[in-house]
Amino acid sequence: MDKILIVDDDFLVLEHLKNLLSSKDREVSFVAKANLALLRLEKEQFDLFLLDVNMPDINGIELLKKIRSSEVHKNIPVIMITGDNDTSTFVNCFNNGANDYIEKPINNIILNSRVNAAINSRKQFKENLEKSAKISAFKIQLERQKSIQYQLRSLVSRMNPHFIFNILNSIQFHVLENNQDKALEGISGFSKLIRTSLNQSEKDLIFLDEEVDFLNNYLILEQNRLGEKLQFKLSISDELLDDEIMVPPMIIQPFVENAIVHGISNLKSNGMVEINFSQTDKFLIVEIIDNGIGREAAELLKKQRKGDKHQSKAQSIIDVRMEMFSELHENEFSYKINDLIDSNNKSLGTSITLQIPIDLEA
Repeated sequence: MDKILIVDDDFLVLEHLKNLLSSKDREVSFVAKANLALLRLEKEQFDLFLLDVNMPDINGIELLKKIRSSEVHKNIPVIMITGDNDTSTFVNCFNNGANDYIEKPINNIILNSRVNAAINSRKQFKENLEKSAKISAFKIQLERQKSIQYQLRSLVSRMNPHFIFNILNSIQFHVLENNQDKALEGISGFSKLIRTSLNQSEKDLIFLDEEVDFLNNYLILEQNRLGEKLQFKLSISDELLDDEIMVPPMIIQPFVENAIVHGISNLKSNGMVEINFSQTDKFLIVEIIDNGIGREAAELLKKQRKGDKHQSKAQSIIDVRMEMFSELHENEFSYKINDLIDSNNKSLGTSITLQIPIDLEA
């Protein structure tokens, strides 16, 4: 409903205007003085003002100036009412922000046509303002998404050196031991892994089968490096692989790397990493289980080697990535770590459950 406020000190004019303008789509109010109008403006919102030019105390033009100086009401259309057939009065009204004028005696047809034009102009202005706000919000969101994407790619590039360093050490060891077959196998697998990593680092999402293939190649290289310390098992159904689920690149590998570096590598032999994939209605569930030394023992060893002040950059990067994924895709990415223990409270390893939304689109 359109709200109209009429300000005129002539009660006959007020009553006449109210009768002419009243309809089921309009709510018409009137006051006889400018100061009363200002009090109404502090409490209410209107879609159109009709102001008489010649009023005592504060005249219509002064009231118009006050309306145009208000942030709340400066864009509300104003029609001036005047009985002065004086060009300078009209110019003064328009110079101070009036949108239109009506001359007395008031013609019903002219009044309604100009009121309708003013209200329609107000509606169009509001629609344009809302569209502009939506466009601005969309642009801000788009820029934010781009920023997150760049940051995520940067974080991926910072994570790559962790396993690259380990794999190169492994290849160097085989070369020094003059084990050419193992060295060549490591170089071949390493080059394939690097190509895949570089290709995926520029993508925001990849298919699940690509991530699984990357994990498999990574685990083979780690197995080549650690020998009998590491065995692994990847369990995923063909149906899940064929489901065209998309995931962020390298979202699973850092968790697997942590399991190997902090859990399995500290064993003498028979280390096992199991990676199991399953699906709920909304999420891909990835469970990473290792039979390593456990988090408590791993933390103690790390302190002995690097001191109490050492902080894991890899873990902090993982946490930042998960938060950014959640913001970028407007969906929850999460993980939970469980310490596995036997009946005697002895560590049996660690389990990580990773939750990834399945409705992601590139």
